[in-house]
Amino acid sequence: MIFYFTSENIFSFNSGTEFSQAKRTKLFNLESQSAFYVARDYNPNFHQVAWQMELSDDQVINMYDYFQEATDVVRKKINVRFASFISKRDYHLDSVNPNYSLIKHHGQTSAKVNIAPLTVGLVGNVEYYDSFGNTEAVDYWDWRGFKSSTQYFHPNGQPGAQRFFNPEGKLVMEIVRMNISGKLFPTMYKLFDYKGKDWRFDSENELFIFFMNELIAQRPGIIINDRPSMVDVVARISGATKKFQYLHDVHTIDSGNPIKGEIMTSLKPLFTTYSSAYDGIIVATSEQRNDLKKRYPRMNIYQAPDTYIDQEQLEKPKKSYSLRISHKLLYFGRLSEEKHPEQTIRAFSVIKQAIPDATLEFRGYPSSSAFMTSLKKQVEDAGLKESVAFCNYVTGDQRNRVLDQAELVIQTSTGEGFSMSVLEAMSHGLPAVVYDANYGPRSFVRDAFNGYLIENGNFVGLADNVIKIFQNNSLWQKLSFGAYQTAKAFDAKNVWSVWQKSGIFN
Repeated sequence: MIFYFTSENIFSFNSGTEFSQAKRTKLFNLESQSAFYVARDYNPNFHQVAWQMELSDDQVINMYDYFQEATDVVRKKINVRFASFISKRDYHLDSVNPNYSLIKHHGQTSAKVNIAPLTVGLVGNVEYYDSFGNTEAVDYWDWRGFKSSTQYFHPNGQPGAQRFFNPEGKLVMEIVRMNISGKLFPTMYKLFDYKGKDWRFDSENELFIFFMNELIAQRPGIIINDRPSMVDVVARISGATKKFQYLHDVHTIDSGNPIKGEIMTSLKPLFTTYSSAYDGIIVATSEQRNDLKKRYPRMNIYQAPDTYIDQEQLEKPKKSYSLRISHKLLYFGRLSEEKHPEQTIRAFSVIKQAIPDATLEFRGYPSSSAFMTSLKKQVEDAGLKESVAFCNYVTGDQRNRVLDQAELVIQTSTGEGFSMSVLEAMSHGLPAVVYDANYGPRSFVRDAFNGYLIENGNFVGLADNVIKIFQNNSLWQKLSFGAYQTAKAFDAKNVWSVWQKSGIFN
């Protein structure tokens, strides 16, 4: 049986949804169950970020890759200094800084080569200019080392046609844009010589439906959609053995009223117009499954975990108290309004009065620059600027180092589907002090065993429990041990067993 986990993309800054989808893809393949992370959006760095998410090329399928005949490409590093598309005899290459180089002809800049993210000197994209300095076109280079597409621009700066190529340089796709009320919008997606025919589609979603129908016709399987924004699109895919929607978050605007509260706007089509197109909904916890079953008794609701902890992490030596930064508190996750990081700052103000050397570190990308500005202002107004750090989003080994150094993890979200970031922190021995939010935390955070659950909104209660742990090394040792034990319960074997018993395989 084949599983297709559908989504929009893999991003440089991913939310819990992308991490969960990637972990599930790894888990299924680890258990010899063929599964793919399937993405709709164009992304020339798709395989780079997939690699950062520890997904191999044979575990991912990008729609544009598929039509570009580029699902299986051996990577070549194209260094800007040795790139064959730059004639060193006719042009001068001026390496301005590590981020970009200029291509000049008789002293005039004709193009700018931007270096690919997280690389040294490798071609990312090339901007071409006309004699007036306007951008004429941009060539986007795939991270694996071939020119993937060219985006053309009109003199007024608006985007025109975009053309896509296979690794050999053959034109295989084009996006056509038309003027609608003064702005250019994509109105046609063309495939050239696909299976001997040219094809036209009105939208990217129509193309995605065609793409998925092609995949399923070749290898029938089950679809699990991870993005609510794609509910209507996945509903129109034909031929799948079954189709499910995974909910990674609470289903109501008021997370404290799951039975009668207003359904999230993004989920309303799933529970109304398109409910019959799906064989069921999957959620991370039994509690949310039960609540949804009460609300929608005719729908099939299944429960299966949102994530698992890698065996490699579970086998690492435990980090003792002496190896950590004393009284370092960590906020680990997205900084957005619904996660209420401002309440973490309020709690830290109380903590700081009792623990003068306490520090707070935020690790996560913000929902907007304006929200980040408001958080920084709150910190400054509270006189905490020297004790609070807003640090870069990190993955892999850097993320592991951050988690190994902290002493506690805090979460102030008032609504959670699971809280995989808290579970991941526990796998590094971090006790958790979190709000008792629907649904995730209360399914694995246990008072006085691996942390404390605090009533939603009670930031003083959060602070009091953090202070209690900071002031008692023996208590920290006990909770840290409990955190490690909790993580073990979510190893691949146990999580896979729950998936097998969930009923979706039947």
